[in-house]
Amino acid sequence: MSFYILGSILSLTLWLYLTFCHGKRKIFKNLNFWSNRIVFENLKFNSKNKNVHEKICVIIPARNEEKTILKTLKSLKDQKINNLEIIVIDDNSTDNTSKIVNNFKKEFKKVFVLSGKKLPQGWVGKTWALKQGVDFANHKRYDFYVFIDSDIVLTKNLLIKVSTFINSSDFEMVSLMAKLNCKTIWEKILIPPFIFFFQKIYPFNLVIDQNSRIAAAAGGFIFCKAKIFKDQNLYDLIPNKVIDDCNIAKLIKKKGNIWLGLTNKVQSKRQYNNLKEIWKMVSRTAFEQLNHSVLLLLLSLSGLFLIYVLPYLGLIYSLQFFVTNELSLHLFTINVLSISMMIFTFSPTVKFYKIGKFFTFTLPFSAIIYGCMTLSSAINYFFFKGNKWKGRKY
Repeated sequence: MSFYILGSILSLTLWLYLTFCHGKRKIFKNLNFWSNRIVFENLKFNSKNKNVHEKICVIIPARNEEKTILKTLKSLKDQKINNLEIIVIDDNSTDNTSKIVNNFKKEFKKVFVLSGKKLPQGWVGKTWALKQGVDFANHKRYDFYVFIDSDIVLTKNLLIKVSTFINSSDFEMVSLMAKLNCKTIWEKILIPPFIFFFQKIYPFNLVIDQNSRIAAAAGGFIFCKAKIFKDQNLYDLIPNKVIDDCNIAKLIKKKGNIWLGLTNKVQSKRQYNNLKEIWKMVSRTAFEQLNHSVLLLLLSLSGLFLIYVLPYLGLIYSLQFFVTNELSLHLFTINVLSISMMIFTFSPTVKFYKIGKFFTFTLPFSAIIYGCMTLSSAINYFFFKGNKWKGRKY
């Protein structure tokens, strides 16, 4: 009983902090990290511009993306921007990626296809591809670089709106978190928690705050001023970083302000049909997020258990003695409060993804799976020479 009492009190304390304080410099002024109200569509600026005068270069790393890259390219063509050019880095694909892109050049001539060079030692695949794309782009005169993934589809006029926003503000970078596919049962169980956990690790309020050291970006869509890369290709500074987006955001934030938020206007078309596919995606970066630290791994796993799992275990345990034990009533009350805050804070993410309210109750199960993914990532790192992704190990 004492274990559950102490653990439940600690869990409630953490939930009070997460619900009311986490990610906020001013408790009564800043938005909560879980509110899902930092959304690009909610920004107020003159969005009536119909064209862009600056030159925009979209840089797309692609490795075996024959299923999605044509949708990405067509959505870029539909932006209807005269000064838009596209660079696709074919990162040693073994499928029809390069053929599809070259065929698309018949529809949109301002597409450059780079055959990626062999991956050198000390580099990871995507970062190496992005470095080559920037090196090529730096020989031309562009005003903006847009880094997007090869499964991303943009709604019409999005690039015009983002360029208008960045021109009317003092931001060096604007990153929009792509709305991930959320149709299969495993996507519904695991994708919304992924977004929730990301915002907990990188509260958008603090990312945007120029006085905060926290920096992050969503690799699916990063729109930034090209001048940032003119003096030095920033990807040369992060050659071995699997989490390229957040690491590039750290470097850009040293040069100026950055903005990160949610959106419905950037859609990922990558489907995760089973648990294995999501597992590979998460485990690829999970242990690097912890800086390959065993101590941080243990703290992370303990935190997942304490915050998300223990309240339900404590509630079940308290029900055994609910009638006969007064202490059990206190235990019941404490855990009901924790669970209520868990459901309350997770609900905006569930609503954003337009899935059933039932999934507000599956967060503990999701946390267990994410804990297993993180542990798997560490085991692969120490005992199997890294985590496999697209035929490479990291």
